Amino acid sequence: MKLIIAICALAVSFTTYSSCSEDFNKGISQFEFAMSYFEEGSQNFQIALDESRGQGRADVICGALIKSNTGFDVATSTFNGCIESFTKASNSCSGQSRNIALENKDVCVGNHNVAKGNYEQVLATLKATCFKNAKNINIELSESIQEL
Repeated sequence: MKLIIAICALAVSFTTYSSCSEDFNKGISQFEFAMSYFEEGSQNFQIALDESRGQGRADVICGALIKSNTGFDVATSTFNGCIESFTKASNSCSGQSRNIALENKDVCVGNHNVAKGNYEQVLATLKATCFKNAKNINIELSESIQEL
C-alpha cells in the first residue's frame, strides 16, 4: 500500500511539474508574440508620424495608423493570454518558479496596459483624422504612444 501511495505522489508531482512548465512556456510564447505585434504597432505609428512631418500623404498615414492600431490590438489581446498563462503557472509551480511566474505576470499586466493605451490613442487619432472627412485630411500627429 505504501508503494502505491508513493507512486501516486510521484505521479502527481510529475503532473504538477508538467503543468508548471507547460503554463510557463505558454506564457513566454504569448509574451514574445505580443511583443512582436507591439513592435509592429510602434513601427507603423512611427511611419505615420514621419509621413505627417514629410509629404503628409493621407493614404500612407492612414494605412500606417490602421496597421499600428491592429498591432496594438493584437498585442493587448495576447498580453491578456500572457497574464492568464503566468497566473496558471504561479498556481501550478512552486518555489522560485512560482515567484518568477508572478513577476512575469506583473510584466504582462504592465505591458497590457501600455498596449491598450496605445491602441485607444491610435484609434482616437484614426477616428479624428482618417475617418472624419476623407476629402480634406490635414493630419498632424503627436508622439503620443508609449514604448515598453
